[in-house]
Amino acid sequence: MTLRSALFVLPCCLLVPAAGCGRSSPARRVWGTVTYQGRPVEEGQIVFFPIEGTEGPSTGAAIEQGRYDIPARTGPYAGGVYRVEITALGPERTYSPNVSGEPPLITVRDPLIPPAFNRDSTLRVTIADRASENQHDFDLE
Repeated sequence: MTLRSALFVLPCCLLVPAAGCGRSSPARRVWGTVTYQGRPVEEGQIVFFPIEGTEGPSTGAAIEQGRYDIPARTGPYAGGVYRVEITALGPERTYSPNVSGEPPLITVRDPLIPPAFNRDSTLRVTIADRASENQHDFDLE
């Protein structure tokens, strides 16, 4: 191969891998609010599990002050159907495991959100292709 032909072939080889770069990712940003019994969930977790033949991994985000936001780089796939699980813990409480109530005292946090919205969840969403349509608010009772 001559130097002249190598100078022609090299740029072509560099362009081939970039040819697919113009395609957009199927992942989309999803955001919204989460309330339970009319109050914002102060801290918790929301997870989207693909169902009904939807490809792709599960994804989720923290819930902070009643809001969540899953960025597009890790978001659920456009056109996909997802089962949604929401978990949160209630306030701390302290108890004694001893019948007498003597120390040691143990601090625990009980689940705030009932199983109907997490492990037994029937919450479903379909992710839109247009990012502006992917606000999903959850008002749990």
